[in-house]
Amino acid sequence: MNRGRFIQGLKSDIQLSEKERRRIVQSSLQKYHWKTKCTVAMEEFAELQQQISKQIRGYGDRIGLLEEMADAYICLNFLESIFDIKSEDLQKAVDVKLERERRNLQ
Repeated sequence: MNRGRFIQGLKSDIQLSEKERRRIVQSSLQKYHWKTKCTVAMEEFAELQQQISKQIRGYGDRIGLLEEMADAYICLNFLESIFDIKSEDLQKAVDVKLERERRNLQ
């Protein structure tokens, strides 16, 4: 996405409902082959890694990081749908991982 348009969108009052987000994900998956979406997801995760690396080295920018995090988040939604992962199952898996993290902190 064009950086200027992204920043402009951040300043707008756009707020999609969960239903509309799901509809957009489903429409996109109908338009593009699932393997294409998986490849795009891998590319977006790599771009997020690059942004994180830039942050660590001190020359990344917050907007770039936010944009890549949003792309990765959207791709996770695509992957949930492609591989028929229910939101509640993913949330349970997250909770299991976070509980393990909590135990490691003690």
